[in-house]
Amino acid sequence: MRKFTLLLSMLVLSVLAFAQRTVTGTVRDDKGEPVPFATITEVGKNNVVKADANGAFSIRVADGSQLQSTASGHQSQTITVSGATASFTLATSNQQLTEVVVTTALGQQRQAKELGYSTARVRGQEVTQSKPVNLQNGLTGKVSGLNVQTVNSGVFENTRITLRGIRSLTGNNQPMLILDGVPIALSFLNSINPNDIQDVNILKSAAATAVYGPDGVNGAIVVTTRRGNRNRPTISASHTFQVSQVSFMPKFQTRFGSGSSVDVNGIGVYDGIENQGYGDEFDGSLRQIGRAFNGDTQRVTYEARPDEKRKFWDLGTTNQTDVSFSTGDFYLS
Repeated sequence: MRKFTLLLSMLVLSVLAFAQRTVTGTVRDDKGEPVPFATITEVGKNNVVKADANGAFSIRVADGSQLQSTASGHQSQTITVSGATASFTLATSNQQLTEVVVTTALGQQRQAKELGYSTARVRGQEVTQSKPVNLQNGLTGKVSGLNVQTVNSGVFENTRITLRGIRSLTGNNQPMLILDGVPIALSFLNSINPNDIQDVNILKSAAATAVYGPDGVNGAIVVTTRRGNRNRPTISASHTFQVSQVSFMPKFQTRFGSGSSVDVNGIGVYDGIENQGYGDEFDGSLRQIGRAFNGDTQRVTYEARPDEKRKFWDLGTTNQTDVSFSTGDFYLS
């Protein structure tokens, strides 16, 4: 009898253990963004887990159990387990939210009221709102104290970035760049595809970047790229076409030709290879331009041509096509 009772007890325990399964899923808000560190609780039991920074979670429950997800600033949601996956979509609460910011490249998160320095977060949707072809243009005008200046022309133009003005008259004044936790040269910023950005955190002061040592004295731009979608495989495609042309040219005088010296009478002397405009007055005669090679010379009418510099620039066009595929922890673009 004892053996039969023991066998029956083991059989019941085996059935109960077999009925349980591991359920995985994600917690997202009503905009489709992950809700980091949400709490998932099995209703009526002391079975609680925390989602990770990407809103992903894993919990072991029985079929038919109810799971409830809660998160600060969001309304709770309860679902019934059916299968090995479960997904929550939490609506944003009307209550005042407590802002959470990423303070370092190590992924440490703090509430805004706990920080003794200023930070700013720009989401990926805000960066690509105006369809920029590079990241620095997407950040222009998004953060107070962030000054982005273009120093040359082109598709991937170089920029000069400063946070809260100039700190040194002789040293470097640009912030450091941290891409997915790795410090890299700031010049790499124009090579990052804006459509691959999840968010950008701007650390504006040396206090905010003390963990990086002297390299972070001018602040830091912390870039986090996108990750895969755990819910389902996703394919995205987009195309951007831009046209650019010279907006304005500096105004030049149209009375005197090229030259940099004067004769004994104080009249400017023409020089065909000089960039300054201190030659004699335009008179419509034929003048040699440039240097003579092998006895060959080129002559043009000595007159003002204010539109020649504008004609040098062609109409610029930019075609950018983006295709991305994501699933699980995998993201390819």
